Amino acid sequence: MYQVLARKYRPRNFNELVGQNHVSRALTSALERGRLHHAYLFTGTRGVGKTTIARILAKCLNCETGVTSTPCEVCATCTAVNEGRFIDLIEIDAASRTKVEDTRELLDNVPYAPTQGRFKVYLIDEVHMLSTHSFNALLKTLEEPPEHVKFLFATTDPQKLPITVISRCLQFTLRPLAVDEITEHLTNILQKESIQADQDAIWQIAESAQGSLRDALSLTDQAIAYGQGAIQHQDVKDMLGLIDRTIIYDLILAIHQNQKARVSELLLQFRQQALDVSLVLDQLISTLHELALLQYLPDLSLKYSAEINQKIMQLSGLISPQDLQLYYQIACKGRADLQMAVTQEQGFEMTVLRLLAFRPLQPNEIPVSTVQVQQAAPQVIPQQNTAPQSNVVPQQKPTPTPQSAVVEEFPLDDGYEDESDYSPASAPSEPSSDDFLDEEQPDSTAAPVAQSESAPVEQPVSDQIVFDPSVEDGLFGFDDVPVEPAATTEASSDDFLLEEYLPEEQNSVPAVAQPEPEFSLSESATEQGSVENTTVETQPGAVVQAATVQAQTANIDQSTDRNLMPQDILQIPVQDMQGEWTVEKWEFWFRNSQLSPAVQELAQYGIMTGQIDGESVFHIPEQYQPLLTQLQHVLEQAIQQQWPNTHFKVKFEDVNELTPYTLQHERKARAFKRAEELLHAEPAVQDLLKNFDGELKNIQLK
Repeated sequence: MYQVLARKYRPRNFNELVGQNHVSRALTSALERGRLHHAYLFTGTRGVGKTTIARILAKCLNCETGVTSTPCEVCATCTAVNEGRFIDLIEIDAASRTKVEDTRELLDNVPYAPTQGRFKVYLIDEVHMLSTHSFNALLKTLEEPPEHVKFLFATTDPQKLPITVISRCLQFTLRPLAVDEITEHLTNILQKESIQADQDAIWQIAESAQGSLRDALSLTDQAIAYGQGAIQHQDVKDMLGLIDRTIIYDLILAIHQNQKARVSELLLQFRQQALDVSLVLDQLISTLHELALLQYLPDLSLKYSAEINQKIMQLSGLISPQDLQLYYQIACKGRADLQMAVTQEQGFEMTVLRLLAFRPLQPNEIPVSTVQVQQAAPQVIPQQNTAPQSNVVPQQKPTPTPQSAVVEEFPLDDGYEDESDYSPASAPSEPSSDDFLDEEQPDSTAAPVAQSESAPVEQPVSDQIVFDPSVEDGLFGFDDVPVEPAATTEASSDDFLLEEYLPEEQNSVPAVAQPEPEFSLSESATEQGSVENTTVETQPGAVVQAATVQAQTANIDQSTDRNLMPQDILQIPVQDMQGEWTVEKWEFWFRNSQLSPAVQELAQYGIMTGQIDGESVFHIPEQYQPLLTQLQHVLEQAIQQQWPNTHFKVKFEDVNELTPYTLQHERKARAFKRAEELLHAEPAVQDLLKNFDGELKNIQLK
C-alpha cells in the first residue's frame, strides 16, 4: 500500500531531523547528561517538526538500551513508537478534547505507572485549543507530576496559552525551514524514489512551501501525479498557478528603461491570463526588496534557480539603489490603495503607470520639455503647485482681460532645489553643498525656463508657460490656451522628481543650518549689478560683510555676463589642482569631490592654504570646532587619498579672506541679475508690463 512521502520519510532520530539544530542540540545534551524536565512546549508553524520531535523524544526516553539521544531503532519500544502503537505514548488531539471532563479523565490516569516503557509520555497536540477550565485543571499536575510522567505540548499559536502554563514548561520555538534546506531534502528523497525532477521545479516547490517541510512533501506528491511520474518546471508552475518570475523582471526592466510598448504588452498579457493582480503586485514588491538586498546586503539575499539568478543579477546591475527605493515606495503605496480602486486590475495598472511616470531620468536622457524649449517651441504646461501663482501684479486699470500672468523660473543646473536660495538679493545663510548635485542634473546648456512663486490663495490658478527668452517672437499664453499632451506629461513628472526626491540641503548639517532670510533687489541695485546694504550671516559669530560681496561683484565684467545664461554663471571654473592652495582651487576640489553634504557644508566656511600634496592648513572660525572635530578625519582622509604626501593641519581663527561661501553667493547674485535682464528683455513680458501697467515680483531661480 502506497504511503505518502511526508509519512514515509518522517525523521526517526535527531540525526535525520532537517533544520531545527537549536532544538536537537538542547534535547540531545539534556538526554546525555540526565537533566530532563517534566514538561516541554514546542511551538512553530505547521509542518516544521513539532510532533516529530516529540515522538523522537518519547522514543529516546523509553528505548530499551536506556535513556539515550540515539535510540537503537530495533528494540520493541522503538519499533512500537515508529508504528504508532506504543501504549505508554498517549497522543491527544486537544482540538477534539477541549472539555474539562476530558482533561479530568486524562489526569485520573496520571498516577498509574507506565505499562511497558520507562516513562508515561503525554503528547498533547494543538494544546492551545483546550478550554480555560481545562488549563486550570491541568496546572497543579503539570507543575508537580509523578516522576514517571512527561508532558509534551505542541502548538501553532502559543499566544493563546495562559502564561501560567508556559511558565511550567521548557519552550522551544521551531523556525520555518530555509528554501535551500527544503530543496536539498527533496532532492535526496526524489533520488531515493528514482523520480526524475528539474532542479528549478524542486526549488519552486520549496519556495511555495513557505518554510513547511510537510507542505513541500505534499506538493511533491502532487507534482509527481501531475507530471505522470516526473517533475517538470513548467508543470509545477501550471499546477500551482504561479506567476512566472521572468515576467516580473521584464516588467521592472521595461519600466526602468522607459519601454512603454513593452509595458503595454506585459499589461495586456496579464489581462489575457486573468492573473490575480494583487499577487502580481506582491511579487513585484518582493522582487524590488530582493534587488535592494542583493545590492547592499548580498549575504541576506535568497538563493534562486539558475534562470532567476541570471535575471536578478542583471537587474541589480542596471538599477541604482536610489531608483529601487523609489520604485519600492510607489509599489507599496499602490498595494495599499489597491482595495480603494474601482477594480483591482485598474489599481494595479495605475500603479505601473505611476512607476513609469515618476521613473527617474537616466544620465543619457533629457526631458522632452527641455528639447522643445531649445527648439524655441512654445509649450503650455499645467502648474505643478496647487496654490495659484502670479508674478505680474497689475496695479491699476482693471479690465475684463486676465489680471494675472505667470512668469516661470529659470531651471538652473547647479543642484539647488530650495526656492529660498534664490531670493532676489539677500545672502542665503546655507548656500553650501549646492554644486555636489551638478552631475545629477540635465545638461547645463538647457534653455532657461521662468517660474513663479506661490501667490495668495485668492488668485486664480494660472498655467505654467515655458518659453525660450532668446527667441524674440516667443508666444505667451494664458489659462485658455490649450495644453499639449506630450509636454504636459513629461515636464510635470520631471519637475516633480527634481523637487521631491533630491536631498534637501537644509538637512545636510543640522547644527549649522539656519533659516534663510528673505531679501530683494532694488531697481538701483539691479542696474548697477551690485548687492547693497546686505549682510551675509553664516553662523552666530561669523559674519561676512556686504562690502566684500560688493567688491567681488564690481570686478565682474558685465559684458561677459550678458553673453551667458544664469546656469552658466553658476558653474564653478575648472582649476589646475597643482601648486599652492587658493580659495578657487579649494572650492573647486571639495564641491566636485565625493565628500558627504555635511562635510561640504562645513568646508565652505573655511579656506585652505599651503601646498597641494604638501603642507596644507585649513583655516576656519572657532565656532565650527565642535562640528569639525567630528568630521575632520573624513576631510583629511579624502585629501590624503588624492594627494598622499599631504600633511593636514587645522587652525581655528577668524577668516577675513574670501571663502567659498562668499564666492557662491556672488555667483548667485550675478545669475539672478542676468535672469532678471532676460525676463525684462522678453517681448511677451514687456507687453504684459506695458498693457497691464504691472511689475515683476518674486522672481526666483531654480
